[in-house]
Amino acid sequence: MDNIIKNSKTVISGPIAVRARFAPSPTGYLHIGSARTAFFNWLFAKKTKGKFILRIEDTDMSRHMEDSIDLIMDSLKWLGMQWDEGPDIGGSFGPYRQSQRKDIYASCAKKMIANGNAYYCFCSQEKLAEKRRVFMSEKDAGYYEYDRECYYLDKVEIEEKLKAGLPFTVRLLVPQDYEIAFTDTVYGPITVSSGTQEDFIIIRSNGLPTYNFSAAVDDILMEITHVIRGEDHLSNTPKQMLIYRALNAELPVFTHLPMIHGADGQKLSKRHGSISIEAYRDEGFLPEAIRNYLALLGWAFDEKTTVFSLNDLVNKFSLEDINKKPAKFDYEKLLWLNGHYIRQMGQEELEKLLEKRVVSAEYKGGTAKKTAAVLPVIKKIIPLIKERVKTLKEAQDVTAKFFEDISYEDDFIQYIKSNKERALNIIEDALILLKEIDDFSHQEIETALRSISEKRNIGFRKVAEIIRAAIWGARVSPPMFGTMEILGKDICIARLESFLDILS
Repeated sequence: MDNIIKNSKTVISGPIAVRARFAPSPTGYLHIGSARTAFFNWLFAKKTKGKFILRIEDTDMSRHMEDSIDLIMDSLKWLGMQWDEGPDIGGSFGPYRQSQRKDIYASCAKKMIANGNAYYCFCSQEKLAEKRRVFMSEKDAGYYEYDRECYYLDKVEIEEKLKAGLPFTVRLLVPQDYEIAFTDTVYGPITVSSGTQEDFIIIRSNGLPTYNFSAAVDDILMEITHVIRGEDHLSNTPKQMLIYRALNAELPVFTHLPMIHGADGQKLSKRHGSISIEAYRDEGFLPEAIRNYLALLGWAFDEKTTVFSLNDLVNKFSLEDINKKPAKFDYEKLLWLNGHYIRQMGQEELEKLLEKRVVSAEYKGGTAKKTAAVLPVIKKIIPLIKERVKTLKEAQDVTAKFFEDISYEDDFIQYIKSNKERALNIIEDALILLKEIDDFSHQEIETALRSISEKRNIGFRKVAEIIRAAIWGARVSPPMFGTMEILGKDICIARLESFLDILS
């Protein structure tokens, strides 16, 4: 190999079998940024009829959360991203959890030591701290570089220290005067001098690998052809390329995805509406809406298309169309997309989703009323709210009110009482008219209530405001006449009479 380390695979050509991977650390829930990375890998694998691999990078025990592995996998499955190889289903390149691959990393490190590409380092943390202190006080440099003291130990000294059981790390021997060059699919040609890289540790004193070593070794042994990950990993690429060199392995194609910012240009956080995928599910977002929106975070087919079916995304997606500019997360746009997919959903499918949420305590706000009476009512409610709601949680909250006792907030009552006489007149008129209706349909209800507007010479908007307050307990409700029809004559009259007593 000459003195320029670089990758030659920048596009798919010939019979290459694409293997892309998503490699999360189990430190919590799956969030938007990681979900976007997983989805782009999944899309690319599907586009190229390749393989999508799930690998769990769980060697950082200080941050490890075992339960989060299942949470991450559940979120991926909910989004429709099934993997071809992974910790739960196995594959030809397992194990797929780094904590189960310790012997593999040790073997690779020994091979690199034998080849002269790595070496044992017996310097203690205290000794390294002192070296750093002296170096920084004597050198006019902005960074510390290990002085390779242990690299110059002879074989006898090394054997003696190993037999004595002295703790050690393993360091990569970084070649001098090399240009580490690669062409990133998004950011183009990138060149880094090996002189900017110290002999970094690849095996810690506890025997566990460092991130850059384990990631590179796994990508090599799992035959990953395309590494698609966030831009925050761009600085890791030169180190990993040096490990590829030391193991005489062919480089993958590197694609680093742009950062995701909030609408204010700041790092994405909860205040921008970014929550875990599990939380989005519980809030009533649909997987197809989340997938669609993830695709828009850094990728664009053209300047105008926003809505894509999954088949469209698989067919149209390409790494070359990823933008290097930071993507902006727009929660309102995600809400709009989710509303779009709710409106496109079939009646029966929406009925089942809504019924589950209304009767199940699994979802926050669920009524936990498992009754056969729920579904027939839901069937009637959906046409009233389908064009208005943006999440299933919003639909659930509205639907649940049809099964709950009504309540009124004090400030709302005071608002209605600000024109008490008019309110009393409207309610008294409504009671007389509604009691006379035999066919309690929304058409008959509308005809009756609109006559109050004519009788009292009041705009119907004011009339509806009072009636809605009485039967719904809020300023906003689903279409009022349809709502009253679903509630039924007895409930509507009872609520009007109760409200009349409150105002009196």
